[in-house]
Amino acid sequence: MKPLVEFDSKIMLLTYIYNIDIIYLSYVWGKEDYIMDFPLTLYYDKEISSVEELDLCRGDDDFRKVFIVDDGKNKLVIKYLSNTFSDRRRIEGWFALMDEYRKTGIYVPKIIPNRYCELLHCDIFDGREYYVYAEEYAIYETAEKSTSTPDRSRYIPDVLRLLGRIASAKLDILDWPSAYCLLEPFCPPDTTDEATEAATAFVQFVKENIPTHLSRAKALLKMFYERQNEVRNIYSTLPTSCFQADLNSSNILLDEKGEFAGLIDFNLCGREPILNYAIREAFLAVKDSRLYGENESCLYIYDKELNTLRNELFLKNMGYIQETYTFNEDERKAFPVLLRYMNSFWWAHLTEIKKIRSDDKKINKLFDWLELQMTRDDIRLL
Repeated sequence: MKPLVEFDSKIMLLTYIYNIDIIYLSYVWGKEDYIMDFPLTLYYDKEISSVEELDLCRGDDDFRKVFIVDDGKNKLVIKYLSNTFSDRRRIEGWFALMDEYRKTGIYVPKIIPNRYCELLHCDIFDGREYYVYAEEYAIYETAEKSTSTPDRSRYIPDVLRLLGRIASAKLDILDWPSAYCLLEPFCPPDTTDEATEAATAFVQFVKENIPTHLSRAKALLKMFYERQNEVRNIYSTLPTSCFQADLNSSNILLDEKGEFAGLIDFNLCGREPILNYAIREAFLAVKDSRLYGENESCLYIYDKELNTLRNELFLKNMGYIQETYTFNEDERKAFPVLLRYMNSFWWAHLTEIKKIRSDDKKINKLFDWLELQMTRDDIRLL
């Protein structure tokens, strides 16, 4: 992290013009030359001894840094970012949705204003917008960092029940899709939805690496597009709400008993058809070790009983959502249509074919599985 400006060690106080405001930067006389780094200067006017910097950048188009700062009284998480899915409108939308989640009774860290009473600060460097905001450091541990081995069966049902409560609220405060959008790009520079991206990447891998199977892969892709059109015909009629949309173990907070306590990180949130989001999260919450082998191989693809178990666990998760949300008749009719589309090509299956590329028997079983998912009509909401 580079200082915003540099100054002679004999100067004890430096001021400079920064978006009209005057920000005062200071250092301790007699110590090694020091100037508070941006963006910490937005929140502190003196050196802080405890600062942890996390570089979460993902290429030139996705700048993300996080600073965990402890001044001895309070602990802040300062977020400094610039990417294609973060602008003022969206970030302020994150804040609004965080408030709505708090209304359900779960803990979500509060946004802390900076020294200039801003909840969100924006600067433009080289024609690019950079944003800074801060949250209180979460009072609970994440499931990922829990000091004890968390029991997923203890907290996942409550996570899914919360999903149902948010669905029931029918929130209409965001006008963009979440990262789980089904038929549209999430943000620029995306050119397609993620399901289509996964499907075309799968077929491209087959074409380049196992071309003897290309004919069938193309037939499956044709079927995928047919299922997509079926979804497109009904998708806009389904009820929506706004969701956090990133329920992984690094964002789920647990209390000292290992029970669900709250959420962090709303940067992938958006408005979604409830049925789409529910199906996606219900599948992602299926983590039974019996379904996976070495290197996370999808064993359920090759074993009928394991595939049945996976579907049972999925429906059980949908049941937790249904404890707090009632799907209407349109959603119930749409359920098998969406399921045929959503439970086919995905990143896990691209990873799987890369593992089995030299095993024709397994490749054919994987293709059989994909075809079954896109043609089956035997799974319904309970």
